[in-house]
Amino acid sequence: MLKLVFPNDIIFSEHLRNLINRGILAEPIFENLKTKIEIKKKLTAREIKNIEDFDKLPKDIAEEIAKSYERNKIIVDHYINNREKYKPILIFAIDVIHAIALNKLFRDKEINSDYIVSSVKDLTTGATVSAKENSEKIKKFRNGELEVLINVEMLTEGTDLPNVQTVFLTRPTASTILMTQMIGRALRGQKAGGTEKAYVVSFIDDWEDKINWVNPEKLHFEDDAEFIEKDIPSGNRTARLISIEMIEEFARIMDESIDTTGLEKLVFLKRIPLGIYRFSILEPSEGYEPKPTNYDVLLYDDTEEAYDNFVQDLKVLFQSIDLQDREILTQLELEFLLKIAKEIYFPDHQTLLGYRDEDVKNILRFYAHKEQKPEFLAFSERRKCDLSIVARHIYDNSLGGRAEADYIKSLWNDEKSFWQVLFSYKKLYFMKQLAIEIMKIADPDIYGDHVVGSIPTVIPDTVPIEKLTLYEIKERDILEYRKIKNAVFAKYTDAKGFISCAISGVKSQMRRDFQIDHIKPMSEGGLTTIDNLQLLTRKAHVEKTRRENTRR
Repeated sequence: MLKLVFPNDIIFSEHLRNLINRGILAEPIFENLKTKIEIKKKLTAREIKNIEDFDKLPKDIAEEIAKSYERNKIIVDHYINNREKYKPILIFAIDVIHAIALNKLFRDKEINSDYIVSSVKDLTTGATVSAKENSEKIKKFRNGELEVLINVEMLTEGTDLPNVQTVFLTRPTASTILMTQMIGRALRGQKAGGTEKAYVVSFIDDWEDKINWVNPEKLHFEDDAEFIEKDIPSGNRTARLISIEMIEEFARIMDESIDTTGLEKLVFLKRIPLGIYRFSILEPSEGYEPKPTNYDVLLYDDTEEAYDNFVQDLKVLFQSIDLQDREILTQLELEFLLKIAKEIYFPDHQTLLGYRDEDVKNILRFYAHKEQKPEFLAFSERRKCDLSIVARHIYDNSLGGRAEADYIKSLWNDEKSFWQVLFSYKKLYFMKQLAIEIMKIADPDIYGDHVVGSIPTVIPDTVPIEKLTLYEIKERDILEYRKIKNAVFAKYTDAKGFISCAISGVKSQMRRDFQIDHIKPMSEGGLTTIDNLQLLTRKAHVEKTRRENTRR
């Protein structure tokens, strides 16, 4: 019943700015300090995903940062140089080693400091640090006996520290929740027994890989932000997600014992997804609380339309079962819905690139739990990943030897390109696939029945979008294509959710029953604009096309 009354799970909310103006929260002052420390290790796509999904740094990198005397000295010196402004201060460290190293440097400077960690053995005595000892240190800090308190994953929530003036974020995080909790330790305002101002100081390293670290200032102060960052990944992030799924494909091509001829025949761009559905499902775990698990479903040129119709029709599909107040489908319900989805939306699933029953099941499970559609992340830079164009340049210009090697090297090392990300930083995979694309051009008969799929036409961005077909718009900009499509469907959908055919008047609540048609055909000068687009049933569309062809 509460879900019906509060559909967004929020009973009452207050904007942060109002709370700050009223003195309940402190005024945050954000400062960034670049350490100029280079994290030179190239991370694998899997390591990057682990960082961004689970906020866990690889052990060797965490150790490198924690033990960096130069970096730790920068942190301690920055505090000492601003001591009167910052104290008392709470420091978030990377791990136990880091906390101990920082604590020693502070004490060497005769500053009262200590550290707290969750159940860990003292490196000197071997004795376990107890919860009681941690409590005593927190009490000392609260009473002003400690000026600096360093902690590892202890004081992110639940502990009352009204006297904190500053937080030092000496560990990067990809978790908006953790960042929210860390900042929140310093934000108790004067009317709540805290401080007027609070300093949030981030120590920023130079990472060779561009990680989607949370920016505390953006998280806090965008126009309508309420400690929730809009998680709109960059092109690089979307490319990483795609590369993680595709790396097995490239690995199979490298394995001479596996016949991947069918895969290699495909036009290369057909193998690059248009985008991803990304969502999280609470899964049972060993602990008391269920654990959120991220799922990715890749949408290719051949599956995007089917998946879009399937996702848009989820509400109608779920009318065939009685969920009542449950959020979890039974196995029988899941198999039933999967069967319907395959029959209606994926009848040719056996020939669709990248189709998996598990992907459809996960989307169904997500909708049962959330009653919302999964978020679509467009790979807007897809056109820059057409390896066949690179191969054509090498072949047409007869590049060979040093010239070819230099050209390939420049592509691979170009920071604005997506090749390294797409191939998970494995240059050998990139070289192998490029050789295959060159071979397709040099000897097209080598694959017997030739390359599968039409080679995409490169359309200059200078061509106005209204002069492109819907398919060409999808190839150029999947988000613009979906925007147009949604606008046309909205135009022909009534308040009860019924969609109407512009010619026959037939109504249905399911998108898959309709196709978008140009009222005035493009062959007669019609444009791809909302006022020249209509919805027709498949039958009406076939009949209209037949009449137009007869007239011509």
